[in-house]
Amino acid sequence: MKRYLFSILFLLCLTPFQLGCGGEEPPPQEEEKVDTEIDPEQEAEDMKNLDQ
Repeated sequence: MKRYLFSILFLLCLTPFQLGCGGEEPPPQEEEKVDTEIDPEQEAEDMKNLDQ
């Protein structure tokens, strides 16, 4: 009987480590939308400035 009670106590002490601490993780923040369209004129101007 003593072993049975010891095993229950042991399991109860380890339960928080197996379940983890704290609640659920908050949902990830949505990243800002990046403008995927490339303006050819702006790209040409940027490349010209890059060479200088």
